[in-house]
This record gives sequence, structure tokens and C-alpha cells, in this order.
Amino acid sequence: MTANTAIRQSARVTKEMPGNQTRKSILYLDQNFFSSVHRGKDQRFTTAMERVRELLDLQLLAIPYSSTHEAEAAFTGQHRDGLVRFLQSVSRSHHFEPYWRVEETQILKAFHAYLENAPAAYEKEERDALPASVHEWDGPYSVSVFCAVIDVDRKLAFKQRAIDELLNALPSWANKSRTFEQDMALELNDAARILADSYAGQQVRLLAGDFSALINSPISASVVGNMLHVAQSKDADPLTIGSFFRSPHFAEVPSQQLSARLFSTFKKLVREGMFPNPNAPKTRDRVSGFLDDVQHAATYAPYCNAFFTDDFMARLMNHRCVSAEKTFGCKVFSLASMTQFFDWLEETKSGMTAAHLDELGSAYPRYRGERK
Repeated sequence: MTANTAIRQSARVTKEMPGNQTRKSILYLDQNFFSSVHRGKDQRFTTAMERVRELLDLQLLAIPYSSTHEAEAAFTGQHRDGLVRFLQSVSRSHHFEPYWRVEETQILKAFHAYLENAPAAYEKEERDALPASVHEWDGPYSVSVFCAVIDVDRKLAFKQRAIDELLNALPSWANKSRTFEQDMALELNDAARILADSYAGQQVRLLAGDFSALINSPISASVVGNMLHVAQSKDADPLTIGSFFRSPHFAEVPSQQLSARLFSTFKKLVREGMFPNPNAPKTRDRVSGFLDDVQHAATYAPYCNAFFTDDFMARLMNHRCVSAEKTFGCKVFSLASMTQFFDWLEETKSGMTAAHLDELGSAYPRYRGERK
């Protein structure tokens, strides 16, 4: 198997789910965590993984991987295959829905609510992002099927260009006098514009006879297309899509809300003096993973009990303007709060019921007799 490969689908070895189980907690480990454990060069991550594995074995925890993990792994060159196999293994093949599907699900649900004059507050459901099988009891083994990954060099060049654009924007952000609330409105407006422009671009190509637009347009183009189908099915004016994008319903979509908060908080910190020298190598290192980290967090944190990321991203997610725990019930940890992370793992373990342990002994013989 060459380094130019990626996961296509996977199978998990599972046990029949008992009726008295303690519901699993969902933990998101970012790419840096998986990579650090896989390399084995930092004992702090190795120790943390040992504690995580204990809860995995006790069927108290699930650490699903995501499409963003897979995409980032493609940039690790010859280490890519080993890293993907590793994260697949420790995740025990539990996975989140792809980020674009989560976003589309959220937007379409919010659009339905908008057309029905339902409250703007988004009704979050775990199935928006996770299959029900995440709570099934599993074993430590998984089987993966791989297929080729294409355009790695092009994607890497695109990523580097995006980082360059982010760095070039820092001086402008530092000198802006906008408030956090104004930045929030701008971010949400930009998100709606990107969705609309993607769909418009696809339609222009189709009218010109370029039917390849059906398969290689931005994924976001399908969102507006599906919204049009929803509007037609409800005999609603298609122009309501525009008013929806300007409504509290769109602003309350978790992926849009959290992404806007993270970017607006980032801009706020830049205005307050963070990254005074955009050309410094340290600055580039600090922000090189920011865009991917925002995608990780904005898509999946609302569906997690805990989220482990790097120190900078944890600072943003815990900032009062974002407050991931207060807003979405997701605790955020990093190396700087490893002690608190261990406390959370221990608290999760202490929530195991006697019935759960009894069932565990029945399903997995090595746990028989452990109940005191």
C-alpha cells in the first residue's frame, strides 16, 4: 500500500448492545493528539491515550474520527497510511458524518423551521453528526478498506495559499475599529454569500452545457439546491432563501454560529495586540492549523462532551465570546489543562453504574468479578 491512499469504508467488531449500559461520552481528539500519540515522542500524549483507552475498553467513551482528520492526514506524506490506520484503530471505526453533510443537515433543518415559523433556536440532535452505532459496545479491532487519494499537491498548495491570505489579513484586522458583534454579522453574511455564490456558479456552468458541474462543484452548492427543493415542496417563494440567510434561524445554525464566533474572537484578539508581526515564523506556525481547527470545532464540538485541541484553539473555544461549554455543553482541553482533562476522564469513569459493570462482565469475560 502506497502513501497515496485513504480510507474508503470500514467495519467494526461489535458486541450486541445491552439494555443497562451507561451512555457513552463523546470525546473529540484533534489531529495533533493522534499524531503525537502515533509518533510516540511526547510522553504526555502517550499517558493521556492510556487513560482514554481504559474508558474505551469500559465502553464509557467513544472518540470518533472525522473527514477533517482524513483530509489533514493526506499532508503527512509517507506517514499518512500509518497515521490513518492508527486513528481508525483507536477510534474503533466510530466516525462522525462528513463535515459538509453535518452543515447541510443543520441548514436544512433550520430552513424547515423558518418556513414553519418555528422558534429560531436550533434543535440539536446527535444524529445530525453521529450514527446511533456510536453507543454500541465494541472491541479493540477494526478492518479498513483503502482507496486512492487524488490531488494531494493541489490541496496542499490551496492550504498554503489560504494560510498566506490569513497572514496578509492580520494587519488589516488589527487596525479595524469594528466591534465583536459587527464581526459576527459580517462572518454570517459571508457564510451565506459563499453558499449562494457556489450554487449560482454551478447553475451558470450547467446552463453553458458543462454538466461536470454536477460532480465537481463545491459541495456547498448542493445546500442551496436542496433548499430550493424544500421551498418548492412547501409552495414557498424561492426568495425566502435570501430572507432565511438574514434571519436568526440561520444565525443559530451551530456550524455557522460557532465558526462566526471563533473567527470574530480571533479578530478581536488580533485587535488587542495578538500577532503584532505577521511575517514572523512563529506567527505562521501558530496559525497554520487554524482554518482546519475551526472546521473541526465548528462542525463537531456541539455534539461532543469534551474536545481536546491545541492551546491556542482551546483559548479561543473557552473565551467568553465563544464559551463552547456554556453554549454547547462541550468541555475544551489542551496540554495546558491536561490535569483537568484527567479529572474529566476520572469523572466519566465514576459515572459507570453497577448494572453497566455487570453487563460488561457478561459481554467481556475479563471484567467478570470486578464489581466490589
